[in-house]
Amino acid sequence: MKKILSVILAMVITLSCASLFAASALVQPLGVWFGGEDVESIESDKAVAWWQAENGEYYFFVPSYWDASELKIFTNVEGEVKMGETVITSGETYDLGESGTITWSGNEYKYHVLSSSGIGTIFIQTESGSLDAIHADKSHAEKGNIYIYNAKGKSQTLDDDKNEDNELASIKGRGNATWQLPKRPYNIKLANKYKIFGMQKSKKWCLIANYEDETLMRNSVAFGAASDSGMPYTPESAPTDLYINGQYKGSYLLTSKIEASSKRIDVENLDDINEEVCQDAYGKDFDMDTLKRGGVYGRFSGLLENTYKYVELPESEKNTAVGGYILEMELGNRYADEISGFVTKNSQPIIMKEPEYASKEQMEFISDYYQRFEEAAISESGKNEKGEAYDELADLESLAKYYALSEWYENLDSGLTSTYFYLDSSKDGILYAGPVWDYDMAFGNFREKRFGIDFANPEEFAVCFNRQYRNTVFGKYDIDEKPTIFNILNQKQDFVAAVKEHWDSSIFEAVTAWSTDSFDEYAALIKDSAVMDHIRWNTYGTADSAAVAQKYDGNVAALKDFVTKRTAFLNANFGKVQENPHTTDFFTSLGKKILKGFNDLFEKIIVTFKLENI
Repeated sequence: MKKILSVILAMVITLSCASLFAASALVQPLGVWFGGEDVESIESDKAVAWWQAENGEYYFFVPSYWDASELKIFTNVEGEVKMGETVITSGETYDLGESGTITWSGNEYKYHVLSSSGIGTIFIQTESGSLDAIHADKSHAEKGNIYIYNAKGKSQTLDDDKNEDNELASIKGRGNATWQLPKRPYNIKLANKYKIFGMQKSKKWCLIANYEDETLMRNSVAFGAASDSGMPYTPESAPTDLYINGQYKGSYLLTSKIEASSKRIDVENLDDINEEVCQDAYGKDFDMDTLKRGGVYGRFSGLLENTYKYVELPESEKNTAVGGYILEMELGNRYADEISGFVTKNSQPIIMKEPEYASKEQMEFISDYYQRFEEAAISESGKNEKGEAYDELADLESLAKYYALSEWYENLDSGLTSTYFYLDSSKDGILYAGPVWDYDMAFGNFREKRFGIDFANPEEFAVCFNRQYRNTVFGKYDIDEKPTIFNILNQKQDFVAAVKEHWDSSIFEAVTAWSTDSFDEYAALIKDSAVMDHIRWNTYGTADSAAVAQKYDGNVAALKDFVTKRTAFLNANFGKVQENPHTTDFFTSLGKKILKGFNDLFEKIIVTFKLENI
């Protein structure tokens, strides 16, 4: 039934697009699907529909493991369909060449064939045959089938008995700002753990769209350099062509998910323990989302300092604060949507990635621990009131490496959002910075100034001067310029010295490679897929593959120039405390002070009248 609905939907879409091009006299729809030798019929989950560009012409986007000169062609109409002078029999194999014309019922359809190369392929078929419900609500999960192949066509989803397992446990949306873009990112969960494209076995994976990065390379360069620098738990990743419900969705980056796991971040998974506690008390089918919330969790919660929120778990000996924690810095206006988290005295909202459903005891422990670290870092002596030094509470090497890499990325979000820390109180019990994550807007891709910092200038310090982006209770205004944790740490000579030490010993060599040979190899690997992606999403306002390739090459060259200059600049300037040259002009500063005054007054009213959870 789902394939029938998919075919009907594809026919409707084809008809709708055809109506935009009355000049081509396409009165009736001609549906054309194609596949490799492993596609047996038009109803196969791997059959792909041709795609109509804005110029009215059609494109066959061919995955790398199919032979573009031997494609099975399927049509949905009666009557003679011809490719040039050759009559097409639906289901037979043809060489379409690089371009040509298909005719049917007196109508001509000009087409082009583009083929990816060197990278893997993922096909997903949702149960509904649509992504509408997911796109309406990114938390909505849907089951389906999934097929994953490497560049040579070897299936990546084989169980121990060598029987192909195509079950997709779920697909749903992911991301914050990126979820609002035309090309959507997704989270997927497989029915079983698989070792995909040489990466560690897992069920959970992320499909990163990289829509705002025209090179489609920034995340890969960032991850590659971090991994080669010895940064623990750097996400594994691999480029892939993604097809969903018979439609080419573009060139994506498949990455491992940031989670507590022996193959991901090796800390004890408290979410598993908390879920077990609830199942013991309420039954195996208990929904964790139904747990009562505690603490400060209302819509203003991300702005109220020195507060935390949690879920009320049933009493159990299993439910303790001993275990693993993964923390993510987040923006105040996003904090309320998360289940567990805390806001520091320095106004930094932090959400819990693990455990997502944290108990009160767990939140008391981790919020207190991080607060002690923050207080020590802020202190001129580097110690908090208890005499604990910041580099005793947190691992100095990971802090220094994370900052040095973030500065190399020139990433505007470092210390604000998508910035992770982890701790396992059952092991050494100290805080570690990392893993690295989310760099599509790094390496000069953010072309606006923030706090006076030009993030598009490769020869300027940025992350060490970055400040928190803080909103108000009455609107989205940047009212405060409190320093981020990395801004604070960079005022300490011992931290700056550690950054220089690790830059010289491991990071410089890694980033140099990712500015030269590794960069060139990756650019060559994904170019064919990138050209298909940019035509599919009309990135450059043209579907001419030669013109798209030329524009893409120009963007890649500009990125390489940026990382090369960035490497040289930091290598010459790391090692000393930097003086912040950026100041806010008088009137802007005055306006922010007035807004902050109003905001602080409203916050006092909220707390005084116990309105925190409205």
